[in-house]
Amino acid sequence: MWVCAALALGGAACRGGCAGPPRDVPAAAGRLAPFPVEARVVAAFDFAKLRASPLADALAQLGTDSQADKETIAAFTRRTGFDPWRDTDSLVVAFPEDARTGGQFGLVLRARNLDQKRLVAYAREQAAQQGGDLLAIPRGHRTLWSRKGEPDLAGFFIDDRTFAIGAGGWAERMADLSQGGAPSGSAATNLDLARLCDRVAGTPAAIWAAALIPEGTRRQLQAEPRFHSAASISHLGAALDLAHGLSATLLGDLGSAADAQALAAQITGSVRDAKKNPEVLMLGLGPYLDGVAAEASGASFTVRATLADAQVRDLLARASAYLKLARAGQAPGLHRP
Repeated sequence: MWVCAALALGGAACRGGCAGPPRDVPAAAGRLAPFPVEARVVAAFDFAKLRASPLADALAQLGTDSQADKETIAAFTRRTGFDPWRDTDSLVVAFPEDARTGGQFGLVLRARNLDQKRLVAYAREQAAQQGGDLLAIPRGHRTLWSRKGEPDLAGFFIDDRTFAIGAGGWAERMADLSQGGAPSGSAATNLDLARLCDRVAGTPAAIWAAALIPEGTRRQLQAEPRFHSAASISHLGAALDLAHGLSATLLGDLGSAADAQALAAQITGSVRDAKKNPEVLMLGLGPYLDGVAAEASGASFTVRATLADAQVRDLLARASAYLKLARAGQAPGLHRP
């Protein structure tokens, strides 16, 4: 992912239109400021917390499990001076409601050792090796970088600690916002999303995500009897902490207290049934479900899950084995094209 990000090249810092929000605005508005107002889904990764986790080595190994991956990242770091795992501070990505059809998204990365000249040179070399070229397109005081023939994906540098990438027209809009564009065009003005991000990011999470559920999705849930209790979900958030084993929280807001109670009961029942499932028992996953609990409070529900350090390491080992099988085209459910 990091090599692809470097190839796309981009950068965004909070200047002008990304200035800190007033006191009466949720703190998360600062994270949302670089993204267009259409953003409805936000996910954030705190790499400092991930690196501080006892599971840091296992996580890093999972991302570079194959020798080819290790060689690619080593070559990238050697050429650019940027080590994706050690030098990245944070990553925030946002999507609009119809991202699957329009392809829009935005990404903002904060890191050390972002040498613009070396990264641009590396990206240009990679593009040339594939018969392409890297184009520089002025946008106000910014320079958007994109591959020739792929103008839909572009990025821009601002300083040596931050860059952004946008697709589907978002790169241009993010560049404008970073230069003091109209505040009304920023996702920071969506207080529902900002407050939801505050609720989720307020936990000591290394990874968190927040989403405003679109009306179309709720209609689809309404049409499915088994998902009827979830049809009124309007807000959904998740947080993951890896400081001591794994602690995960899923929260949501529904249309009524009755819906929240029904959904919590359905989740509890599903967990209970899963613990009796022969396939779950055969794989030895039953104990992993012991730490899952759901509850309702008013029109909101919360699901919490905890795993011990040894359990998380076991799951990561399983994931690593699955990835190896997938690369070989032997993973269950996957076939070579």
